[in-house]
Formats: sequence, structure tokens, C-alpha cells
Amino acid sequence: MINKKKNIIKITTAVIALFFVFLLCAHWFVKHKINQQLQYNLPQHITINYNSISLNLLLGNVGLDKISFKEESKGNNKTKTVLKAAKIAIKDLSYVDLLFYKKLSLNKLKITSPELTKYTVLDTITSYKEEKKEGIFTNPISISEFRITNGNIAFLNAQKTTTAKAEHIFINLKDVVFKTDKEKNTNPLEYKYSNISAHKLYANLGKFEEINAEKLKAQNESILFKNLQLKTKYTKEELSKKITIERDFINLKIKELALENTSFSYSKLTSLLNISKVYIAKPNLEVYRDKLIADDFSYKPMYSKMLRDLSLKIGVDSILIQQGNIAYQEKLTQHIKPQKLSFNNINATISNLNNYNNKTTTVHTNSLLMNKTPLELNWSFNIHKTTDFFKAWGSFTNLDIASINPFLNTNLRATAEGDMQQMYFTVSGNKQKSAGDLKIKYNNFKFKVLKKDRLGVNKLLTKLGNLLIKEGSKANPEDYRYGEIEVERDTTKSFFNYLWINVKAGLLDALTGKGTKKH
Repeated sequence: MINKKKNIIKITTAVIALFFVFLLCAHWFVKHKINQQLQYNLPQHITINYNSISLNLLLGNVGLDKISFKEESKGNNKTKTVLKAAKIAIKDLSYVDLLFYKKLSLNKLKITSPELTKYTVLDTITSYKEEKKEGIFTNPISISEFRITNGNIAFLNAQKTTTAKAEHIFINLKDVVFKTDKEKNTNPLEYKYSNISAHKLYANLGKFEEINAEKLKAQNESILFKNLQLKTKYTKEELSKKITIERDFINLKIKELALENTSFSYSKLTSLLNISKVYIAKPNLEVYRDKLIADDFSYKPMYSKMLRDLSLKIGVDSILIQQGNIAYQEKLTQHIKPQKLSFNNINATISNLNNYNNKTTTVHTNSLLMNKTPLELNWSFNIHKTTDFFKAWGSFTNLDIASINPFLNTNLRATAEGDMQQMYFTVSGNKQKSAGDLKIKYNNFKFKVLKKDRLGVNKLLTKLGNLLIKEGSKANPEDYRYGEIEVERDTTKSFFNYLWINVKAGLLDALTGKGTKKH
């Protein structure tokens, strides 16, 4: 009996000992396999280093401490990508997939405090060939939950100047599949749930402009930017010294920009972006143009052509703009301070902004000119009409002439007085010419032409001009005077200039012509 108990104890002890020996061997084997995959089964231009590996074989957990990843450009050995992280933790690693199928499948992957730096270095060898190695990174990687906490990312150019960056990045993705074969997969990353946030986003848009945002929050198909700003890098005075052809100084601030039901797909032939709704809250745009700089005589395409020529296919069902403001200034004379022309409390709806279906794009806007005069402007176009055909119509009510006189003074060397009660216009045209009509109700409208120094009135020009203007519209049927519109587009100017010269032509004809409606 005693011998039997001793034998049981010996067998049990042996089994336990063998189990621990097996664990030690398995620990060594798994650690060896991980080291082998990370050190020897990577492409030649990629290296990975780390301080230590921690393992829990029973739970299938793996941790890498103080890891660094480096990718070099093919052919010139210049650093292309650097990734450093405090820790990478893997939970519930599938040993069966890893050991027998050479495939990474895990329940959780968490990267703590990663610092990613991407250099815009081009490969000097485009037909780079290397021995294709068999390993875990040749097969899709499956992750049930992927997390990044408190990460930073920066893109640098060849001069090591930051071209884009984001800080305090937190990412949570679920049911992730990462396809590592770039030749077979145009969409390497797939997931079913996403929650992403980042702060202090920045992007360099070229020599003159940049964009930044205080915060980004994205959950699945919804994206929200807070305190977005698109601006010229320089002050107005600095910009004028750096350009030889006129270029607008811009400063656009947006309180909130929200995108709903956003989807993006791409292939080798085309890319497609669909958004059901865009909401823009309290945009504030300042535009300044130094007209002392030489004019830009380059061709300005119509909006329909600009959309049609985009390489990216886009489809936005609706854009809603609320409580916007636009202020415009032109510097025409060296020693005269330019005055602002402003459009306040802008509310607008844009429907069917697209470049791949046959739906007509429509724009409806309401605003206050100089925060006083109600304005309405609408237009529509279809990108498939290669003539760039469009329709535009609008109106104002009770024009506050005193509010626009400072702008008229500095820009047109004139001031106006009188009572303009209503104005309506309708225009249709294409990229070359347009036609339409206008009607206006006014009384005792007069203007004064100022001297060049704007310190006095040019009485001769003022008298001649006012002789041409009909005193009012009361003598006409329905108290309106009518004007015909027929203009040719200046293709070196924008669409809004095109719209303005249409309205101007109608106003001049109504104020100085017969004023009767054409039947």
C-alpha cells in the first residue's frame, strides 16, 4: 500500500516536472518563433527592435516593451518610416494559427504611446525585387479588437519640415482584418466598428496655405471636426511681398464640421467618396485681395467643370451651412485703407454635390448684406452638361445704401443715396455667355462720383451720371423698372464675378434704359 502511494507521488511529481519542462520548452520555442518572425522573415528594408518579450503561454499573451520599427526607402537606404512605442500587448494569441498555418489571429492588440514619423522619401528603385519569404506576415492578420492609446503621428518632407501631424490619437477598431499582400488587395484594412479621436491636427497645403483643427472625433461613418481653420500662412502684407501674381489672403474658421454616413472605397482605377450629409456650423471667411499686384490671367473653370475633372469621384447628398459670415476687401490704392463688404448670417443648403451621377446640383442661400439687407441667391447646374450650363436667380429687399457706401467709396470712388426697396434677377447661361432679366423697385436713387483723393465730389461726372438714371420706378407698371441681361464671361475671372457682371448689366439697363418689360 505504501509502495503504491509512493508510486503515485512519483508519477504525479514526474508529470508535474514534465509539464513544467514542457512549459519551459514551449516558452523557449514560442519566443524563438516570435524572434525569428520579427528578425528574419521581414522584407530587407524593414527592421524591428525591442527591449524584451513577455509571454504568458497559458493565456496566449505576448508583450513587447520599448519597440522600434524602421522602414527604409528601397534603393537608397534613406529612412522612410519610424515607429516607436512604449509597449505592444497581444492578448489571446491563437497558437494553432501561428504554428501550423503561419497566420496571426489574436483577440486584442494594444499599442501604448506610439510615435509614428513618416518621411516623404521616394523609392529610387521602382522594380525592386526581393526573395519572397514565407511567414506570418504573408497572410491576413485578424484582430478582434485593436487599440491605440495616446499616439502621435507626423509626416516630414525631405527638408524635415512637418507637412502633416496629429497628437493624442486614440483608436479603437473591432473585427479587424489587415491584408498584407498589397498586390492582391487594394483595400488592405477592413473593420466593422471604429472609434477614433485626435487633437491638434495640422496639414501643409502648399507654399501659401495650411489647415488645422483642434479636435477630430470619428465613430463608424460619422466624423466631426471642431475649430477647423484654413488660412494663409502669412499676414496680408507678407503675402503681397511674396507673390508676383495676385492671390487671395484667406482665413476660414469653422466652429464645427460634421460628416454623416461617410464611406470611402478605392481601386487601381478610381476612388469613390460618398457622404449623406455635411453640416457646417458658424463658418467665418475673411478674403483680402491686393489689386496692386499683377492680375492672374489664367483660365478659371466653372464649378461644374472643376467637379467633372476631379480624379476622386464624390457624392454628397446635402450640405447644410448655418450662421456663416464672409468679409471681402480689395486694396486698390496704396494709401487708402480698404473697406469690407460683408455677408452675414449666411444660411445655405447645397443638394446633390456630385461628379458621377446625373442629378442636378442646387444651391439655396440666404444672408444679410452688411448685416442689414436681406439677400437671397440660388443657382443650379449639372456636371454632365459639358457646356457648363447653369441657372441663377436671387433678390434683395430694402437695400441699406448707407451701409455699403464705405465700400463704394474705396472701391468704386462713389457714394449713393435713395431708396431701393426690391430687386429680383434671373440668369441662365454657360461657360461663354449668359442672358436674363432683372426688375427693381426704387425711389430717388442718386450717386456721387468722388475725386481721385476721395476728399470731394466730382460735380461734372456726378451730374452727367444722374442725368442718365431714371428718378424712380413709380411711373412704371407695378412700380418696377425692368432691365435686360446679356453678357459674355471673362474666363480669367471666377464664377461669382460672372454672376456679378450679370446683375450689374441688368441694374444698368433698368436704371438708365427704357425700364419696361420685354414681351
